Amino acid sequence: MGTFDGWSQGEHLSPEYTGSFTRFSTTLMLRPGRYEIKFLVDGLWQLSPEFPTVGEGFMVNNLLIVE
Repeated sequence: MGTFDGWSQGEHLSPEYTGSFTRFSTTLMLRPGRYEIKFLVDGLWQLSPEFPTVGEGFMVNNLLIVE
């Protein structure tokens, strides 16, 4: 979920299995810009270590930059 959809619907993530590691991904058609995103995993909000973060406290989100 994120600012790209007004935090409303989210996107389905597909698992990709590589040995003992599972990575989840999706494809979005986004215009260039800066988007705040967060992941809802098993009912809990999660941040990705692969993206920088913005905000403070409970308002911390990942930052996705589309060029």
